[in-house]
Amino acid sequence: MSAAQQTPLRVLVVDDDAQLAGILLKHLVRLGYSAESATSGLDALSLIDRGPLPDVILSDIRMPGMDGRTLLGEVRRRAPNVRVILMTAFGDVREALEATQEGAFWYLTKPFKVEEAAAILRNVATQVDLGRTVARLERQVQQDWGPERFLGRSTQAEEVRTLLRNAAGLASTVMLVGRSGTGKELGARILHHASARARGPFVPVNCGAIPEQLVEAEFFGHRRGAFTGADRDAPGLVEEAQGGTLFLDEVAELPLAQQPKLLRLLEQRVFRRVGDRVERTADVRVVAATNRSLEEMVRAGSLREDLYYRLNVITIRLPALAERPDDISLLAELLLATAARAAGLRARGFTEHALQTLRAYSWPGNVRELRNAVEHSLFRARGPVIDQGDLPEAVRGDRALLVVNGPDPSIAAQPAQQPAHPSALHTLEQVEREHIEQVLSQIGWNRSRAAQILGIDRRTLFSKLQKHGLHPPIESDKP
Repeated sequence: MSAAQQTPLRVLVVDDDAQLAGILLKHLVRLGYSAESATSGLDALSLIDRGPLPDVILSDIRMPGMDGRTLLGEVRRRAPNVRVILMTAFGDVREALEATQEGAFWYLTKPFKVEEAAAILRNVATQVDLGRTVARLERQVQQDWGPERFLGRSTQAEEVRTLLRNAAGLASTVMLVGRSGTGKELGARILHHASARARGPFVPVNCGAIPEQLVEAEFFGHRRGAFTGADRDAPGLVEEAQGGTLFLDEVAELPLAQQPKLLRLLEQRVFRRVGDRVERTADVRVVAATNRSLEEMVRAGSLREDLYYRLNVITIRLPALAERPDDISLLAELLLATAARAAGLRARGFTEHALQTLRAYSWPGNVRELRNAVEHSLFRARGPVIDQGDLPEAVRGDRALLVVNGPDPSIAAQPAQQPAHPSALHTLEQVEREHIEQVLSQIGWNRSRAAQILGIDRRTLFSKLQKHGLHPPIESDKP
């Protein structure tokens, strides 16, 4: 059970062998889980209906009356967030694998060690804890725009929240610096809603999207007759933001000729509409953002030095997603829940292999790219749980799991060999069988580690073991 788990994982053991269920129950309680048992599928459903719901069910497949797969279907219908782990004899592994396609979390092959069950339950506990955190954050996000809306449990995310919290109470200009997709507009909205100007308007403007000849009129408005087509007086973005916040996104794209007018706004808090002689007071707070180096632009002469100093009063750097890998799982789960709700689909999270792959990817597009990848996976997935194969090809191909986990030191590098005579070459199926057997033999038939080294999930590995007729030695009892 993870250290972050607030309450013990609730486990329901379902087995018609009362003695076996009792032994397993005692071990689970000893390990710190809240556990109870039922001797039939119908008894288990009665406990579920009465509540409280278990977090996970450990159920035998072969039971009189209602078997484990039928129970799985009922649980998915009544309590879709409850994970089901099936217990099966070795000869029924294929049936258990089929059950995972129907929504089972995983399976255990009898006889198994309690430690093997505990390892799977620790994964469940991590996912349950993550799900609870996501639900709490969803409620929090819906309630307010406080600094906590910049999500993450990493030290980098906490530092950003602290800086936003400290800057919100000031009137100074804030510069948000970060790569595309890191959440600069989110940071600007947090600053606005956490400030004394929260009741005023928040006006975002993309400086790079306005044609150069229209920048002044867009920002400051114009008088009737100021130019061809100006048939009436029109306020600009600054007036629209009066009493609130003007967010200048991609401020570095502002043409050099228009920069003095922004400088005057920042220094004197005054402006004039195009074609007007009346000077107006600007009651706005300016928050700017860029993904470029302003210092380099000053040196290159494309940004005025005096404007740089007026913009760069308070600088908050938003880290790239690759700099805070500890937040990727949390953000992915939250984005999945949001996308599923918007699409009216049911989603129960990601497999561990999918999360490993997400954490391994470099995310050049940052959170924006992660959101796109999650939505892609949601509509590609064959079931409510996103697996590694459901992820976009670019994400899956960025870095192999073998690289993430590092080469296994127990597997020695093989010396280079001379090309073999054609008669000595093997079929692809033979090569696959020999390679899998070699990997398993050298790491003591640890199937979890073998799946990581081979770059496949455990389900695929078990299928290949059955396909090639590979079995562990009698003395081996590795997970």
